[in-house]
Amino acid sequence: MAGKLSSFQRASDSRATPDAPSRTVLVVEDDAGLRSYLTTILEDQGYTVVSAGSGEEALQALGSRRAILAVLDIGLPGMDGFAVAEHLAKDVPVIVVTGDPLKAKMRAFGRTTPLTILAKPITPEQFEAALQAAL
Repeated sequence: MAGKLSSFQRASDSRATPDAPSRTVLVVEDDAGLRSYLTTILEDQGYTVVSAGSGEEALQALGSRRAILAVLDIGLPGMDGFAVAEHLAKDVPVIVVTGDPLKAKMRAFGRTTPLTILAKPITPEQFEAALQAAL
């Protein structure tokens, strides 16, 4: 993605000051390749990424930090993506990246916090559009 212009603010840009709010994004995906792909896109945009392969690992890695966004797979070993979302602050937007978007839509029905659902496989453009809409 080098050289590609984006509408996202990079951490080195003038608006990102030491007093600026956290730019931490939580990525939880059990597929290591997809997790790395999503992490790279986010880091290229200047975000700090906490990534994990399971829900339990994600919450432990996040610790007391507050994420501004969560990117979650639904079908995780142990705690699923929806359970992870329930442990986050209620105002944290969630992007669900899933191989089964219909199942995700059915599980999300009635949630007070809306989700953005992306069907795998996703392109960088789809992911960046979802990021822009969520934030």
